[in-house]
Amino acid sequence: MKILVIDDDEQILELLAVFFDMKNHSFQGTVTAKDGIASIEVDRPDVVFLDIGLPDEDGLVTLQKIKKIDEAIPVVMVTAYKGADKVVEAFRLGAMDCLLKPINFEYLENKILDKINVKLSM
Repeated sequence: MKILVIDDDEQILELLAVFFDMKNHSFQGTVTAKDGIASIEVDRPDVVFLDIGLPDEDGLVTLQKIKKIDEAIPVVMVTAYKGADKVVEAFRLGAMDCLLKPINFEYLENKILDKINVKLSM
């Protein structure tokens, strides 16, 4: 599986890179929405993990851009926000799931990756 993570937190990128490498998935990370969108336009990932709070653009705006490029790309929002407003809006805009920071790797492996695998096998 080709995974793109767009998150400005270098520590999150490193943790996810190690996790996905252990699961034998191809990983690419970017720290800005602009770089993430450019990457998607060149080489479509199987799934995008997208931070809601990016420095150059709101993650919800980035989500809409991703869906305009390819509606079928599953997008998992990543957030440290405690309020539900942005998460609810992300689901309305087409996000398939939400991963809260600090990352619960058991939830990531047993729920999110399973859901992505089912979607990709359809």
